[in-house]
Amino acid sequence: MPQILRMPSEDELPRGPKRIFVSELFTYFRAAGRPSPASIAAAASQGPQPARVTVSRETVHRLLKGETTSTWPKVRAVHEVLCQMADHDPTWRRFSDSSDYDEDNDTRTLREYIRDLWNNAVDGVEVDDGPPQLAPVPEPTPPPAPAGGWGSNASSGGWGASQQPQDDPWATGTPQKKTSSQQVYSDEPPF
Repeated sequence: MPQILRMPSEDELPRGPKRIFVSELFTYFRAAGRPSPASIAAAASQGPQPARVTVSRETVHRLLKGETTSTWPKVRAVHEVLCQMADHDPTWRRFSDSSDYDEDNDTRTLREYIRDLWNNAVDGVEVDDGPPQLAPVPEPTPPPAPAGGWGSNASSGGWGASQQPQDDPWATGTPQKKTSSQQVYSDEPPF
């Protein structure tokens, strides 16, 4: 007789987004009467489109043990099968009759909620953390003033206030006086 799957302990699956995802999936698994991974996989491959996806019993087992997050089509197929076996409609509101939760009238469906948890598990985002934050973009720093050579100008310290090199033919402003180290350029394009 095959062993019945149980929710992984915290030693097997530590607290975090993956555990929250697996816990939610287990809610449907329990409501469906703890069917075998083989029966879930068989039902997923015979389900209606678009939920029909080939899912192995091993993938179902690994999903319920928290060993994989798999892909969304496979997770959706497993979720749809568990909902069907539990007589739940995946388009029902997840928190419609919960008296202890009403965060701004959360209208997510069972499917939308499990998908959000799956995304959090894949990204490693805690539920309370919100969407993943991107690293701040560093402010651009002006290039260091040249110590000599091309573009250096002792009177302006290299780069001018307009960040244009002094010998730039496209620079705007008044014509420069010719010195021994500079050429004179017109403000007009060369064509």
